[in-house]
Amino acid sequence: MKAFITLAVVCFVASAVALVTPVDLNEEQQAKAKEIFDECVIQEKLTEEETTKLRNKDYANPSQNLKCFGTCFFEKVGTLKNDEIQEDVVLEKLSPIIGEEKTKKALDKCRGIKGEDRCDTGFQIYQCFETAKAEMVEAEKVE
Repeated sequence: MKAFITLAVVCFVASAVALVTPVDLNEEQQAKAKEIFDECVIQEKLTEEETTKLRNKDYANPSQNLKCFGTCFFEKVGTLKNDEIQEDVVLEKLSPIIGEEKTKKALDKCRGIKGEDRCDTGFQIYQCFETAKAEMVEAEKVE
């Protein structure tokens, strides 16, 4: 279970808040991430076109299924539960990777986001972390 939580956070980092230095997943983590990816593709009934968009990181004009995929993935890895970011898990596992200050900044910015439904909430949280990531990268360039 501990390894799964670590994987969840690493996947969350890699997909939502990875900063300047990319996070490399080991083989076991990659296999687990692929397993969850495949489960969510099936669960959320993604088309081949939607799956291709995901693999290409093309999130423009997302379909409802694509929004639901992201939420499914975050739920299965444990970083999202009942439409809320699991801050304790994120802080515990992400702080050692990118630093507590950056982790808290991202959480402060994205805490409490609520969309129209479960899928929209997850997607808006994802977008928030992407924006926070871009802002942090820009701030590091200025320093």
